[in-house]
Amino acid sequence: MKEVLFVCTGNICRSPMAEGLFRELVAGDCAIEVSSAGISVYEGQEPSDHSVEVMRDQDIDITAQRSQMLAPEIVERADIILGMTRGHRDAILSYYPASNEKVFVLREFVKGVDMDSRELDVPDPIGMDKGEYERTRNLIAEAMPALLDFVKNTAKQGEDSQQ
Repeated sequence: MKEVLFVCTGNICRSPMAEGLFRELVAGDCAIEVSSAGISVYEGQEPSDHSVEVMRDQDIDITAQRSQMLAPEIVERADIILGMTRGHRDAILSYYPASNEKVFVLREFVKGVDMDSRELDVPDPIGMDKGEYERTRNLIAEAMPALLDFVKNTAKQGEDSQQ
């Protein structure tokens, strides 16, 4: 089983949307678990209203998700950790340096994205209008197909090395 963890700041906008999109993509694949967390969280919050709305527009329901703080046991359990920005990746690595090989910025998986530019980061839409949330959702969704390939390939490599 592979555990994929999405991380943002408050775990109420970007990472819940990413969790919902990826969960939908892997629906029915019991070999992949999906979750999300934040690095500065009020535990138990619902996803923001606009996050719920823009995901509902894609027929994805994220209303049951609740915010949780990134914690050692969550990091340990995850096989792949995806920050929404370079800052998230850097924060994760500063708190959990041993996780270096499994931490990425989500948009690293978008072909043609300049690894040193601002387009690598998914901007935080908190407090903005629904259109910004749609833009954020679309930036996240753009990475999902390549991320799925990566997850499946790393799962296969793990199975091959166990044989």
